[in-house]
Amino acid sequence: MDGRGRVAAGCGRIAATLMLLGASVTARAECLSLVSGPIVLDVQGCKAMEPETFFDPAKSKYKWITDLDAAGKKQFYATYRGLYIRGKVVKSSAIKKGLSNDPGALNGETIGAYIPPGGGACTAYNGKRLSAEVKEICCDGSGDAPCLLATGFILGGIQVAGTAGTSAGDADRQKAKSSKDYQEAQKQFDAGNMKKAVAAYERARNSGDIDVLGLYNMGSAYRKLDQCGDAIKPLKMIYDKEIKKQIWADEEPIARKAIFLLAKCYAKMNEPSLSTLILQGYLVEPDKYRSEIKESLNHKDFGWIHTAKEYREYKKAAQKKLK
Repeated sequence: MDGRGRVAAGCGRIAATLMLLGASVTARAECLSLVSGPIVLDVQGCKAMEPETFFDPAKSKYKWITDLDAAGKKQFYATYRGLYIRGKVVKSSAIKKGLSNDPGALNGETIGAYIPPGGGACTAYNGKRLSAEVKEICCDGSGDAPCLLATGFILGGIQVAGTAGTSAGDADRQKAKSSKDYQEAQKQFDAGNMKKAVAAYERARNSGDIDVLGLYNMGSAYRKLDQCGDAIKPLKMIYDKEIKKQIWADEEPIARKAIFLLAKCYAKMNEPSLSTLILQGYLVEPDKYRSEIKESLNHKDFGWIHTAKEYREYKKAAQKKLK
């Protein structure tokens, strides 16, 4: 039997065991696509597990626990005396092994996760932003916990980065926040002084003191000055970050607007192939990007490329998606 066969056989045995314990049979399908790697998580809720109460022997799927001897029952309960937390993954470098080697698994998703015994108390985690290593284990034979809970994820190497819903843990945003040039740029942008804003943004970017919001505002300021050629560079920096899955989940709305503005500026600069490359991506998820698709068919910024073959092909496909 080759390596792949041994893995499949092992997963089958584990899945069968879990089924006997009342665990979800969906574990079998997840054997070859387990998630692992570093994430940043905003904790929305936390509960200390009380296994004697949670695993109610009155429920048939837990009745087998009452058949364990005293030592076995004590050992079983000990593995579940940890914490169950729920939160949103705001940054991920984790990989879903077996499906893709690209980082970003779970990014933007709200998940449940288990912190094994000895991992701290809920008071330390509630409302906090955590950096941690996530590992999905319920099909690799590494033990029962947390496979009988509503999750297969375990967190380890936990560090509190700051308060949930802030820029805590993001070095780019922290650096930008303390930059005088960045602060000046934001001030001028908010006041509508676009020439002064782009000058200050350029200084901040050259010093590496700029974040996704600053790059988007910089591109927007150049567009307001009718300088799309200059807007492309900061907007493409965001696009490249998105491609590499380096955008924090709470920055996704900004990145989305920036990338669409990049498509407009490519069109304004008569670069139909580059503009439609972005637009074609929207057709993969037409429900999600319906507003961008509709605007791309009518906005004056795309007028220059209306006769280009690439755009005409995109338009035909987009109109079908909107029906």
